[in-house]
Amino acid sequence: MACRSAGRSIISTTARWRPPSNPERPCKDLSMTGPFSHIDSWVFDLDNTLYDAESHVFVEMGSRMTDYVAAHLNIPREEADLKRKHFFRTYGTTLRGMMTEHGIEPDHFLRQVHDFDVSVVPQCAVTKEYLAHLPGRRFVFTNAPRQFAEAMTAQLGIRHYFDGIFAIEDAAYWPKPHLDTYHVFLKKHGVDPKRACMFEDMEINLKPAHDLGMTTVWFHGKNVSPAELNHPHTHYKSEKLSDWLVKHVEKKHRS
Repeated sequence: MACRSAGRSIISTTARWRPPSNPERPCKDLSMTGPFSHIDSWVFDLDNTLYDAESHVFVEMGSRMTDYVAAHLNIPREEADLKRKHFFRTYGTTLRGMMTEHGIEPDHFLRQVHDFDVSVVPQCAVTKEYLAHLPGRRFVFTNAPRQFAEAMTAQLGIRHYFDGIFAIEDAAYWPKPHLDTYHVFLKKHGVDPKRACMFEDMEINLKPAHDLGMTTVWFHGKNVSPAELNHPHTHYKSEKLSDWLVKHVEKKHRS
């Protein structure tokens, strides 16, 4: 899936990552082993990473985006759905496409699209148990708005495990995989990319992370062919987060 930036970035180029003067390190007795032993910052996407996209959330969110595009552009719903998919492929999010091509106000779009009940999204017992024992700091890095990310992580029972949430507002509405957005995230939270691991369900969003020196883990879901798994910027692969946690978080790290 191709994705390109739209025009000049509105993110300040002065916000690029520089090594923190006193970076936090994980507790020595909780150090990981193997290929993740150097990691002290764990960076998670939200949608279809910390929770399962098979829930009603993706369907409802997509439907609301299509409704918004149809109403704002005064076009039939079928045409609006094609427009929405075009914006996503071209700009990374429907929001950025609508902002770039039609000058919409972002907060109104985000309120309309994300204002629904998340209580039906089930918690994952494995994720709740293992996530807490990753050594170091943990962050959510999402193209979703902050209010939605806060509500969803609270519903999942894992909000208190995270040291910070970096939402689309923090990036001036420029989404992943826009490179400047990664620089802003790294600078804001004092994360050394060479000691960070990023988890994503969209492999294209891992390329900037890889280019910056981060370790990457791609959650590819089910029914993926070997040819589809061949991406040099996805260092490690798993079907879903709970599988990766069980495999890599040692039992001695758990209570």
